[in-house]
Amino acid sequence: MSVTVYVPDLEEFHPVVEASRVAGLDVDLPSGGYWRIRSNEDIRLVRKELGLGPALWNSALIGGIDGEIVKFDKDEMILRGRS
Repeated sequence: MSVTVYVPDLEEFHPVVEASRVAGLDVDLPSGGYWRIRSNEDIRLVRKELGLGPALWNSALIGGIDGEIVKFDKDEMILRGRS
């Protein structure tokens, strides 16, 4: 199954979008104020690599996800499609 994450279309979250593109994930143009990022594999994000402070990191999933949170701590998140 694929995992989808909706990231707010705000400049502060653009590092998440750019890192997702570089990683080869499907990134759709913003719609309704959110970028849609999809993958058939796990999505792994590392806070320090993205340059996000704790407040932005903790609100990175505010747009919602279609999948499961496998790991979410102060440094790393891993999202996976539902089984």
